[in-house]
Amino acid sequence: MIQKKQNATVNSKNTDTIIGEGIIFEKAMLKGAGVIRVDGKFSGTIDIDGHIILGERGSINGEITVDSALFAGKYQGNLCVKGTLHMTSTAILTGRVDAGKLIMDEGAKLSGTCNVTSGEALEPIVNFEHALEAESSF
Repeated sequence: MIQKKQNATVNSKNTDTIIGEGIIFEKAMLKGAGVIRVDGKFSGTIDIDGHIILGERGSINGEITVDSALFAGKYQGNLCVKGTLHMTSTAILTGRVDAGKLIMDEGAKLSGTCNVTSGEALEPIVNFEHALEAESSF
């Protein structure tokens, strides 16, 4: 599904972990539950029972397994989203994507392979409409 560009900027109220702009994690393993927001650079593996938000200035290179995702930044690797993957107009994804449901705003870029299941997608706990509305104040 391709949608017209929506306003996207980040609300950190419901975010458990923030990797702020200017922060770099290399060869890292992030595992747990909750809501993760990445505005910096992350390279490694992310396995979260929960949700991930990749801000416009954020970038991730690696493997991700998560319940739902909102991407506005750059991602390269293998991405497994059990529920909904929402790519905003500034999102750039390269690699393999497996998702229950895919929403791509006009302007989003996806290069690689994509498998979207027709089964029931998990509903995101995070309200993605507002997740990118206010830049992180950290």
